[in-house]
Amino acid sequence: NGVDIALGAGEIVALEGPSGSGKTTFLSILGCILTPTSGRVVVDGEEIDPARPRRLPAIRKRSVGFIFQQYNLFPALAALENVEYALNIKGVKGRAAREQAEEALVAVDLVDRRRFLPRDLSGGQKQKLLIAIALGRACEVLVMDEPAANLDPQARRVFFELLAERQGSATMLI
Repeated sequence: NGVDIALGAGEIVALEGPSGSGKTTFLSILGCILTPTSGRVVVDGEEIDPARPRRLPAIRKRSVGFIFQQYNLFPALAALENVEYALNIKGVKGRAAREQAEEALVAVDLVDRRRFLPRDLSGGQKQKLLIAIALGRACEVLVMDEPAANLDPQARRVFFELLAERQGSATMLI
């Protein structure tokens, strides 16, 4: 209740609060997964109208990337295909999608697991795959809910280095 926040391009904002305080709900509203019960939300210049929830997928497709606690990977697609699929949704197809997907997997040290299905990846590897998907899509807004929770210390350091490289190009909510 009573949240008033304005985020500019390239800002990194971290949310803190006790379990059950609404952090995930807040991130889901800002990421256009949920609509607010009151107030206004504007993402990338477009107001989110709770009466028109059918507009949310188009906004997410164009502007928002996610790294959530739940993996939400396509179980029948290999790691590389999961990244490629996300790029396809964004409009990147064919060879360009394959090359960008490979680059994203290299960035998170998963290129050797590119043909593995999600069920064959550890929790940390699945988290890295989500990071590759989100970073590969190069969205204006990157919404992350405990994105490093399943990563070992070395992978966590690499993850935050990758975020630092993107600072200035995306608004990030952690």
